[in-house]
Amino acid sequence: MQNTLVFADYISIFAMLVATIGIAIYFTKSGGKDMESFFVSGRSLPWYAAGASLTATSFAADTPLWVTALVREHGIHFVWQFCAPFTGAVLTAVYFGRRWRRMAFLTDVELVEARFGGGFAKLLRGWSGAFGALIICPIMCGWVIKAMETISREALGLPPEMSLYVTIGVVVVAIIVSTFGGLSGVVYSDFFQLIFATIGTLLLAVMSVWAVGGLDVMVDKLHGMSEWSGNNLQLLPSIGSGAGQLPFWDALTFILLGFSIAIGGGYNAQRLLACKDSCHASKAQLLHSICYYALMPWPWIVVALCSMILMPNLPVADQGSAYPRMLMTILPVGLRGFLIAALLAAFVSTITTLFNWGSSYLMNDVFRRFIKADASEHRYVVIGRFATLLIAVAGATISIVADSIIQLLTIAYVLGSGSIIIALAQWFWWRMNRYGALAGLIVGWVVVIGMLVFKIFDAPMASLLNLEDGVKFSTAERLTGARMLFAIASVTSVTFLVTLLTPPEPMENLKNFLHPGIE
Repeated sequence: MQNTLVFADYISIFAMLVATIGIAIYFTKSGGKDMESFFVSGRSLPWYAAGASLTATSFAADTPLWVTALVREHGIHFVWQFCAPFTGAVLTAVYFGRRWRRMAFLTDVELVEARFGGGFAKLLRGWSGAFGALIICPIMCGWVIKAMETISREALGLPPEMSLYVTIGVVVVAIIVSTFGGLSGVVYSDFFQLIFATIGTLLLAVMSVWAVGGLDVMVDKLHGMSEWSGNNLQLLPSIGSGAGQLPFWDALTFILLGFSIAIGGGYNAQRLLACKDSCHASKAQLLHSICYYALMPWPWIVVALCSMILMPNLPVADQGSAYPRMLMTILPVGLRGFLIAALLAAFVSTITTLFNWGSSYLMNDVFRRFIKADASEHRYVVIGRFATLLIAVAGATISIVADSIIQLLTIAYVLGSGSIIIALAQWFWWRMNRYGALAGLIVGWVVVIGMLVFKIFDAPMASLLNLEDGVKFSTAERLTGARMLFAIASVTSVTFLVTLLTPPEPMENLKNFLHPGIE
């Protein structure tokens, strides 16, 4: 595909990047006063800014590509995977959002030490912070950066070696935003980028429908695609092992994943902790839940459906690339740059959050907690900015080494799934203690490494699940949900057993946890 952008397209792209940097520079002074300003915006965010930022962060450059691939490969009903966390997100708005803000932590992993107390809890907090900053956050950065490479290649028509340089350039912009403006720079850049990205995706959806002859023509043509498993255009998933059906394992684990979203940890908790008060935190989460899960997928789904008509024969491995290809096919010269800028905005909004969030773990839960507890606030901010660079380098390295976005998504899902029930239990089950949490942490790593690296469960699971010859439990894409469920069952059973065999937490710890600080 050739680069057919004109001067007006490049102006749109350049204007978006300059505006993003300008917003970050504007917040350099206020965002760098101290750790609280740099990582939670001095707890001053209004609900609409925090909610818009959460939505923009969740809408990464890879999200339309992923949704497009799901629709083209299986049908609209597979987008249920994307929408499954909606119920959990609403539960965050109703309950957990308020609880997080009342905790007044700097990061969500402080919860571990507040909940359990003692040396074990301190160790768990440090490990959770290091794990989140150096493993989970870089993996997430890796798949987002890899999606940016696809957009650079397909939308700009660049060879792989050149698309890498474009990606590096946009990552540099993201580093500037996150290091100069802190969380305030990230949040208000997100606000601007969300408006930009939403207009762009709606524009592409409307023009895609026009290109195929209107909605009625689109529906008729899709119904006539007998070889496509999604030709009935059903919205609810069909559970089973047949063509176009959602595997039972995936359906079950995505329901559980929705409950894990309810806890609102990670960068989600960071936004809630940065709100003015618990009421603003609750409204921010509600805004995000409605906008992201209920409204934003539809323009992507429409473009994916239109691409089935206009580009029916893409290779299986390139299904996600249909989205940027539609951009270059449907939009006239002069408007293409606008949507490319929108996708770049989606990328920057996500990656800046990951950079700031990962560095908050390194600074608050590792450096300040274990290495230097009495440094000046200025020094913490300076080191936090260097930590941001470390996260960026780690994420870029993973994106280069990884084979695909799906590979990174699978690893992240399996790594993070084991602790879902434990994370819920520490909020609601008084008997949950530090020994059980530590046991779950150890077992989780043993199971995941044994499963994904050494593949020790392939043979027994092949027999248990009656898998066909050549289908590996550790690698088969359709068994991702089964791997997640296996990790959940292993970690949860050991954690609960150890918890019940060891002494409960002191009642004073539980009382302090239930009645934290002020709003």
